[in-house]
Amino acid sequence: MASPEAVRQALIQRVSRKVSGHGVARRSIEGAVDRVLAALPSKIARAATLPRIAVLSAPSAPDLASRARRLLEREGVRVLGIGTGTAGRYTVATIRFADEGTTDLQRLAGELGASVSLLDDADARQVTS
Repeated sequence: MASPEAVRQALIQRVSRKVSGHGVARRSIEGAVDRVLAALPSKIARAATLPRIAVLSAPSAPDLASRARRLLEREGVRVLGIGTGTAGRYTVATIRFADEGTTDLQRLAGELGASVSLLDDADARQVTS
């Protein structure tokens, strides 16, 4: 589970990206995020997890997504969504998951015979927007 400070920093970073170029001071952003977190019930603030995106790529692995889902679920990772595609002889699986900060994705990718790249969900949304 992400620490409360990690959640706070991630929220500050996301808000900063959204208001970038509009002259909003970092201190104002931090204050606003702190007020929102303080207004949440403590159970919700502690349980917050940050969504992440993992992109797995492997040669000729049509079952990559299902094998990845099975491994992630075995590790206790909540998969939020999965998409797959192929390019030539390569299979790519893009997985959106709740980041608890405890899973070694490099090790899991190795078990799958795949390479892995990670994106923050906010970064992924920024690219696709």
